[in-house]
Amino acid sequence: MIILLDKPFKIGDWIKANGIEGIVESVSFRSTCIRTFPQELVYIPNSLLSNTPITNYTLRERRRIDFTLGLTYGTTAAQIEEFIFKLKNYLENLTLIDENDVRVHFLTYNSSSLDIRVVCYAKTGKHLEYLNIMQEINLHTLELLEEVGVSCAFPSTSLYFETPLQENVTEQPAKAQSEADKPKDNSTSARC
Repeated sequence: MIILLDKPFKIGDWIKANGIEGIVESVSFRSTCIRTFPQELVYIPNSLLSNTPITNYTLRERRRIDFTLGLTYGTTAAQIEEFIFKLKNYLENLTLIDENDVRVHFLTYNSSSLDIRVVCYAKTGKHLEYLNIMQEINLHTLELLEEVGVSCAFPSTSLYFETPLQENVTEQPAKAQSEADKPKDNSTSARC
């Protein structure tokens, strides 16, 4: 009854409740039917829904964009500053992004990269629009990386040896090897 009166969601909303996430297909007096993204149809008793937190993703007005970009250790301080300036300027002037809440910072020295953290908000609650905005940002970020002359790092490990490794070990000549491979006859002949 509470679900029908409070109306925390409607048919077509993307919600998450009781560990179930999907699109609301129907709401009756007794239960709510949710179609999950793997396309299962789940009926949740409204008595459970009235006593659990419900996240309604459809009602959000903005979506958070949050990613870390790892640059190679060969990147100079001047290149990092230029890249940050250009990326932040691009995001602040992109009409699809909330210009009042854009953060781009050199965050940390990671084990294999110099990490740049990017946080901003897309002016949409719709998933497909969000994906299109992310694609546009990612493609422009690649262009900026090329323009500034820096590249992304990837996890790597360097090994250092105290003593030099031998380059090539010489192999035994083929004749000596074939002699070594022959089985030895340890049997003795009995004489009459």
